[in-house]
Amino acid sequence: MKPPATLAALFARYFVQTMVVQFVLLLGFVTLLIFLTSGADRDRIQQQMDGTVRMIQRQLLSQQPARRPAELATINELFTYPIKLLPAIPAGLDDEARARLASGQSWLDYGSELLYAPLPGTRQILQLGPLNQEAEPHNFLQTEWGLFLLWFGFFGVPMGLLIYLNLRPHWQSLITLRTTANQLAEGDLSARAAALNSPLFAPLGSVINDMATALERQVETRQALAHAVAHELRTPVARLRFGLSMLDEAEDDDERQQYREGMERDLTELDELLNISLSYAKLDRGEVALQYETIDLNVWFDDLIDLMQPLCPGPLQLGLSCQPGSATFDRKLMYVATRNLLLNAFKYAASQVHMTVSLADGQLHIAVEDDGPGIPAAERERIFEPFQRLDRSRDRATGGHGLGLSFVRLIALHHGGHAHAGVARLGGARMAITLPQHPAAN
Repeated sequence: MKPPATLAALFARYFVQTMVVQFVLLLGFVTLLIFLTSGADRDRIQQQMDGTVRMIQRQLLSQQPARRPAELATINELFTYPIKLLPAIPAGLDDEARARLASGQSWLDYGSELLYAPLPGTRQILQLGPLNQEAEPHNFLQTEWGLFLLWFGFFGVPMGLLIYLNLRPHWQSLITLRTTANQLAEGDLSARAAALNSPLFAPLGSVINDMATALERQVETRQALAHAVAHELRTPVARLRFGLSMLDEAEDDDERQQYREGMERDLTELDELLNISLSYAKLDRGEVALQYETIDLNVWFDDLIDLMQPLCPGPLQLGLSCQPGSATFDRKLMYVATRNLLLNAFKYAASQVHMTVSLADGQLHIAVEDDGPGIPAAERERIFEPFQRLDRSRDRATGGHGLGLSFVRLIALHHGGHAHAGVARLGGARMAITLPQHPAAN
């Protein structure tokens, strides 16, 4: 596997790339500037040299042709650049230069910095230059390498600091994210990324933390569910073993039939426990897709009460208060949630159970109240966890597996809402769910 990069290697890569690009751009800019200004410089230099050229021409023409070389040598002593007298126009000049010289005008070869001027009345040509005779540099900084170091100092060092200061928080954030990801991969679901200084990776850190939180919750829920299922299985299995041993010791057919019926009830309970546990796990994993429908509340909840009336114990009175209007939810899942709320109230109510349905601020509120013993404040959140039951002394119905209210909370969460418990006006417990009236996802 390729070893991870280091901050130094990453900095060197970006710094070298930046400096190379900067140098190429600078060189290109200087070249373009020279190209654009070369014509203007040529004309300016030629104008500046016109007086000097005319003076030299006049001085040479004042001498006899035989004495002109000696006179030229004397003139050379007065200038820092050499002056020559050529017998004719140099063959290396282009047509434009030859035409200008033939017409009596001077011509500057910008590349070689040589100025040519005809000597009037002759075929000879004056050559002045190279005009820019630079002196030897006095120190290292005036050399090409010195200029390069100056450029690097003025541009490279600030650029390097800028790159490093901008790269460092991103690198530190990446290291933090990588460490957190490794911890999560090794099974430490409590690992979280610290606050990141990088504006580029800070949102990613929040996403990873949210993902880790959700993953930790799901794992804890599944572990609790697995442990709870294992615990719940012990009771019917123990009864089956007891029934099997007693079946062998039964003395008559009636006693054997009694034990067989008990074992069948235990098997049915096991089957129900497994089915409801699988359904809960499937819903908890989000594998159940919501089928949203916009439903008339009065019609739907009237039908619900009619369906639940046969399940209501004889002494209890079941009532409904429903505000007119409509809401959007999954019909099947909402039936499971409201049915579980009512069945839970049936277990604890003394004489009456009342369901209230209302709309407020774009929310659908469904509450079920009873006049039973109520729920202690310390247990109001715990009762929504899987396989949690209230104290048996307050439960006159021993049926169920403790998953009913867990389903209520899961269904509320899947609809974008929440479930909560409180004190009822009737004196008992108040179990309620709050959902968006019309979810945006619809």
